[in-house]
Amino acid sequence: MVEVAAHLSDEVLPPLPVRQWVFSLPKRLRPFLPRDSSLTTALLGILLRAIRTRPRKRCPTAPAHAQLGAISFLHRLGCQSAKSRCC
Repeated sequence: MVEVAAHLSDEVLPPLPVRQWVFSLPKRLRPFLPRDSSLTTALLGILLRAIRTRPRKRCPTAPAHAQLGAISFLHRLGCQSAKSRCC
């Protein structure tokens, strides 16, 4: 993961301010995501749509063609990554 972060900061992302957003789901919903990729895609779309509208509301003088750039990673911790029932 460190190598990916270094590559992104050195080679991919332009030297502009970056904002990080973290999206966390309640524990009862987490087991459904690894099983259903369409659900994961839909949730990511909802999150990005919500994030995209915030800067436009706060900066009405922004050009209409301004776009959000996004890189997403799914991070699964502990036993969830092993898909076991230990938690």
